[in-house]
Amino acid sequence: MYRFSRKVNLRRRIRQIQRQSIRHIIVPDNELSGDNSSESNSEQFILMHDQEEESYEETFRTIINNNFVSFPSCINHLDEDTDWASEDEYEQDKRSLYSGSPLSVTKAVHLITNFYLDINWDKQKVNGLLRLIKRLLPKPNLLPSTLKRVNKLLHLAPLTTTTLLCSDCYQSCKRAGFRSKTCANPSCSTSFRQRRSTEIIEIVRFDVRSQIQWIMNRNVAFINKSHFFPSNDICFGEQYQNMSDRSNNTITLIVHSDGAPIVRSSKQSIWPCFASITEISPPLREFQSNIIILALWLSKKKPDVNIFLTETVNDLSLLIHDETSLFIGAKEYKIQLRTQFFISDLPTKTLFCCTTYFNGYSACTFCCSRGIWSPDYKKVLYPYENNDLTARTHDSYLKAAREAIRKSNGGKEVAVEGIKGHIPYLINRWCSLIDKKTILAIDKKLQQLRIPHNMKVVFLESITMASQWKAKNSRLFVLHVGVPIILNHL
Repeated sequence: MYRFSRKVNLRRRIRQIQRQSIRHIIVPDNELSGDNSSESNSEQFILMHDQEEESYEETFRTIINNNFVSFPSCINHLDEDTDWASEDEYEQDKRSLYSGSPLSVTKAVHLITNFYLDINWDKQKVNGLLRLIKRLLPKPNLLPSTLKRVNKLLHLAPLTTTTLLCSDCYQSCKRAGFRSKTCANPSCSTSFRQRRSTEIIEIVRFDVRSQIQWIMNRNVAFINKSHFFPSNDICFGEQYQNMSDRSNNTITLIVHSDGAPIVRSSKQSIWPCFASITEISPPLREFQSNIIILALWLSKKKPDVNIFLTETVNDLSLLIHDETSLFIGAKEYKIQLRTQFFISDLPTKTLFCCTTYFNGYSACTFCCSRGIWSPDYKKVLYPYENNDLTARTHDSYLKAAREAIRKSNGGKEVAVEGIKGHIPYLINRWCSLIDKKTILAIDKKLQQLRIPHNMKVVFLESITMASQWKAKNSRLFVLHVGVPIILNHL
């Protein structure tokens, strides 16, 4: 058996006590196993930090008030769709589910809906359950067989909206048949043919207010409880304290985003935009069930932030400027929403903020320093003595953005690196001059390449999709393998 040092054992014991204390808070007392030793250890751990937490509790501002907030009747928001107090909220279908059934259609649908919501089933599983129950019931019966019909019966508004765009012109696509979509823009070069799934941009937007209401109701016991927050948390920061208002019930969102590939072969990626609530204590704040999904982008192309987040930003702006109300527990609270900051890695930050990459000439988003090209190191450097530490302002940022739009020649993107700019364009022009048989032969040779391990590159895309190649693919094709492969096809 391995032996650990006293320091390691102490850390393991502290982590164990932390987990037990969190479980004691989350799980009700009547559901605990009754282990007296773990409870005593949890109490000891909490007492150890009482003195430290008291100092921060004095500076922490309680934002959620306990008083009932009367709300004007003229404001009417969609209440939580899945939390029924009674079935009288909906227009009831009092017809019997089948001949001789003791249940009405509405009552049966209500019971089934509560079941699949409790176990968090997706749409496919719910449809399978509905079809199975419909088959087992006596015929004829009035049970809906799809989730869409269930929502229609209960008068539920959809909490998501899906938009399909053409990946070439960014215009909307229309359905030409079952699983068949075409570009609705007549001036698009590919509007005459059906679009493949990899040639479509799918954007899904979510209802922010409903998600906030669900999350706040699930975590009402942990909202703004200062003894749950670590001493270095956001809520104790100077910026948060300055923006907080005692008189308002404020909910602060932290927005974050990143991209991830779906499958390697198709090069499709998903770009989610998430948000978390600052007033919920960590680590509950980062739990998957407490993350707000603002929007999703699914495509082979990286998201255009002006298309991706325009409607989401408009929804957030409406909630920020026009106060809304939420039902937390059995009370209604007037809520003021705001955002604190945006978290992402450098490539995502560049993409969403429409700035140059970290290796560009004006890469710093905080000051006006401009880099210089170093012929020795073959990269842009920022010498300390040349730094311009003048801070960027919001007005200067907007002014630079307008100037960039004016110089972009009608919206055409200007390439910064030649390898990503004109090389794919020239290859596509050349491919338009050869036949399909020649293209297939070139693709086969590219897939059969055997090159040294130190420059291992795999060509997963056809030469006709050179615009989707990475820089290493274009560099290898132009500098090494392009001429011998296409020599016999010129």
